[in-house]
Amino acid sequence: MNQEIYERLLNISERLKREYNAEKVILFGSYARGEETIDSDVDILVIAPTKERMIDRMASVSRIIRKLRNGLPISPIVLTPEEFRRKLDVGDAFIQTVVEEGVVL
Repeated sequence: MNQEIYERLLNISERLKREYNAEKVILFGSYARGEETIDSDVDILVIAPTKERMIDRMASVSRIIRKLRNGLPISPIVLTPEEFRRKLDVGDAFIQTVVEEGVVL
């Protein structure tokens, strides 16, 4: 991943922490593994305390990052800390992969 994209992702992470009270933002997928291609999207897991329904979380996060992404295709997934811990405790394969390969922003 080039430095410009990494810095943009750090800015997005800081904005999500400020405006959405995100506790953690984790980059996962091809960008985290350094295997991105021109067709890759940027996968991020946002862990934030919220009472919003899943679809509303995605909309809220997408609105916050829209101006900062500059055309970069970002695919956020938003979980509460409790949901994240519960999935981790039961050995959810997706969460295990994020923990093992992810890059905390």
